[in-house]
Amino acid sequence: KIFYGQCASNIEDSVDLVVYTAAIHPDNPEYAEAVRRGIPMLTRAELLGQLMKNYQTPVAVSGTHGKTTTTSMLSQILLQADTDPTLSIGGIFKPIGGNIRVGKSGYFVTEACEYTNSFLSFFPKISIILNMDADHLDFFKDIEDIKNSFHKFASQTADDGLIIINGDMEHTDFILNGLAQKHVTFGLNPENDYTATDIAFDKEGNASYNLVAHGEPKGRIALNVKGCHNVMNSLAAIACTEAIGLPLDAIRKGLLSFGGTHRRFEYKGSLGDVTVIDDYAHHPTEIRATLSAAKDYPHDELWVIFQPHTYTRTKAFLPEFAKALEQADHIVLADIYAAREVDTGEVSSKDVMKLLQEDGQDVHYFPSFEEIKDFVKAHVKGHDLLITMGAGNVVEIGEELLAEK
Repeated sequence: KIFYGQCASNIEDSVDLVVYTAAIHPDNPEYAEAVRRGIPMLTRAELLGQLMKNYQTPVAVSGTHGKTTTTSMLSQILLQADTDPTLSIGGIFKPIGGNIRVGKSGYFVTEACEYTNSFLSFFPKISIILNMDADHLDFFKDIEDIKNSFHKFASQTADDGLIIINGDMEHTDFILNGLAQKHVTFGLNPENDYTATDIAFDKEGNASYNLVAHGEPKGRIALNVKGCHNVMNSLAAIACTEAIGLPLDAIRKGLLSFGGTHRRFEYKGSLGDVTVIDDYAHHPTEIRATLSAAKDYPHDELWVIFQPHTYTRTKAFLPEFAKALEQADHIVLADIYAAREVDTGEVSSKDVMKLLQEDGQDVHYFPSFEEIKDFVKAHVKGHDLLITMGAGNVVEIGEELLAEK
């Protein structure tokens, strides 16, 4: 039975266990009622960690950026190779019509999010660490706190397991320090175990490269997704699927058949000759990666409608957001999406606009989606590229514009 809305009466006598996500706080009425009744409680991550123990090869994909895409890439390869995996993905994955798939094999693939240290409830056979950046500073104290958290996550890999880690990071040695588990590295530095050379992009911006594994050339890898960040994601996916014994031909086919995930440089439609893309980027590093990928996509001028996500993140990275957005020709700002936070009046989208204006950027702010849509209809033209960007509901602007055309 599903209840919409949170109230104490939803916690009935028949409830044996309450599972709650990181977004739920102790003042939530259902949480409080479960505590009052003394009902056993688990976080979502704890439940997932317990489920993983039932599988022979649980894989956990961590990192500040790229988790959903890399988990989906892995999922596509495993599905294409008929391995019948169980999957838990942090976004909608079209081949399974959602984000969960229950298989019958020993393979379990899940995202491992660092927020509230959720991933410390996992004990994987294979741990992937894509990258590590300052984020979620409403929970973590600083970058040192985050580094320690990722180190502990890596340490929880099975003794006979494998850590697959970005070798280009400055914190790689810290994360691996003192760990006895085997590890392999991936990255664009040629010293990595898995690396890419001769990276190229086709007329649609899709990437391809020559794979080098453990110093040995392995031939060309073609992707059906854009950007150098996806080359990195694919290297991690290759390292993982080779480790579990899949042949490179099957991996290559799986990668080529992967067309991206929901809200990751997702083509939404066209307004005449204007292409509308939606992207989940909500951290300066992600914005830079997305806008860098957009450069290789055919267009005249690049428009970005950006909706900052949470007040704490906007405040913590204000100059970095402005710098990242400078890659666009035109920037339109929506109000900050609060998510789990309360507006204290300390920061707003106008602060981002002010920094962009100081750097001479063409930037506009509107308090409502209707005003943004009217502005876009009046100014975006020709073969321009329009990206709605952010982890909130900014996607609705592009969808409504396409619905009205």
